[in-house]
Amino acid sequence: MPGASFLDAAVANGFSAVALNRPGYAESDPVPDGESVFAGNATALNGAIGALWADHDGVRPGVVIISHSIGSAIAVHLAGRAPLWPLLGISMHGINDLCPEPVVNAWNAMPPGQPVTFAPEQRRMFMYGPDHTMPADALDRAAVSAEPMPLAELLEVVREWPRDAAQLAAGVAVPVQYFLAEHEQLWVPGPERVAAFAAHFTAAPRVEAEEFRGTGHNIDHHHVGPVLHLRQLAFALSCTPAATAALG
Repeated sequence: MPGASFLDAAVANGFSAVALNRPGYAESDPVPDGESVFAGNATALNGAIGALWADHDGVRPGVVIISHSIGSAIAVHLAGRAPLWPLLGISMHGINDLCPEPVVNAWNAMPPGQPVTFAPEQRRMFMYGPDHTMPADALDRAAVSAEPMPLAELLEVVREWPRDAAQLAAGVAVPVQYFLAEHEQLWVPGPERVAAFAAHFTAAPRVEAEEFRGTGHNIDHHHVGPVLHLRQLAFALSCTPAATAALG
């Protein structure tokens, strides 16, 4: 989103940052029918990041995954397997494992066999906080990020993901940063839900988890977006080998 880019913030602070089109977006091939969409995404990203890492090995200490929403569920899938490259940590927001019943019903009622495009009114309702938490033109500027979504992703996130999240999270053995928006609409919000989800990461050496105040689901697009970006970058720095040893 213009004016709210994590990539810009990363580069301005000396990081190498890459955004990948996941399977089913832009010109990326979709996950084959019949496969778990999240597991298939994790497999594709494992290979793609491995190819990128081949160009950075010895230049950077490793990789930290920054993820949002369904991408955070996929990050958990990815971190729980043996990546082809040095994974240092994962930072997640916009995910939980308890979804409001109206959202579950809405996703299950989507017409089958076609991508899902949210109208501006739907994006405003599901993905943003109160008016005072966001710039007046945020929704217009964010239209560039409103790609059609594969329906299979929405169905997996309200069907299989809540059932499997705890077991998958228990396999993550790197540091975890986790935020849930105060005005979250796609997941049941609140400090109790933050704590319950964070507790699944039993093998992580440390878990930083809290409610992110003053924002809705798309934290980047709110007034506190720059705060999120700086905290994500600070977490990434804390995952480097030297910082880990100092914290140890």
